[in-house]
Amino acid sequence: DARAFVAKVQRFLNLAAPPVMTAEPKIDGLSASIRYEDGKLVVAATRGDGREGEDVTANIRTIKDIPQTLKGAPAVLEVRGEVYMARSDFAAMNTRALAEGGQTYVNPRNAAAGSLRQLDASITASRKLRFFAHGWGELSEPLADTQFDSMARLGKLGFPINDMMKRGQSAEELLKIYAAIEAKRAAFDYEIDGVVYKVDELALQQRLGFVSRSPRWAVAHKFAAEKAETELVGIDIQIGRTGALTPVGRLKPVFVGGATVT
Repeated sequence: DARAFVAKVQRFLNLAAPPVMTAEPKIDGLSASIRYEDGKLVVAATRGDGREGEDVTANIRTIKDIPQTLKGAPAVLEVRGEVYMARSDFAAMNTRALAEGGQTYVNPRNAAAGSLRQLDASITASRKLRFFAHGWGELSEPLADTQFDSMARLGKLGFPINDMMKRGQSAEELLKIYAAIEAKRAAFDYEIDGVVYKVDELALQQRLGFVSRSPRWAVAHKFAAEKAETELVGIDIQIGRTGALTPVGRLKPVFVGGATVT
């Protein structure tokens, strides 16, 4: 699929060689868009259905990674990224909740989503949410000419950007970056579920455009599904409305893919 994506982009643009692309970890968090006007944070929303999301401005303001004001930014700047909870903070929060008899969460992504949607911003503030910028929406002027340099500009403005982002040109180079990120996955203090490839030159992104709401210039290369072994402890037979018999395996509970399966 990665090779097909590179070939498709090259063919669409009618280029003699594949264009330079960026590869970065795909953070497993909650997408958010944060709008700044004249250097001031004015509104923030979740992605929702892609057109309309929830207003989470008050809660976003409690996240220390996200600047309240900017210097040297375009007059209008909409920063897009992922709100997440670090693994270490997630473990500490669940330990504290167990001791106090409160609610625990299954995984960091659910914890981040639940925390960002709290009606009381003070609860969100106590949850130690983090943020990685990965792109932008509306701009009054371009940040730079390439994806890589635009992200570097966001970094200089004060937004956390992932230092694992690299440039590659061929599919083989992108797959090497993918393999390097996957090898380090367990060492990160945040959850990732793949690598995102993006055409680097913004003029080429514009030529490629979108299909429905999906960009032709970007693709997510997901990691293989997480696997775990467990024990089959029994088989129940369910009888359907038409009399069809369906066997259902009862498994020794096992935690896999962020959920407990039985």
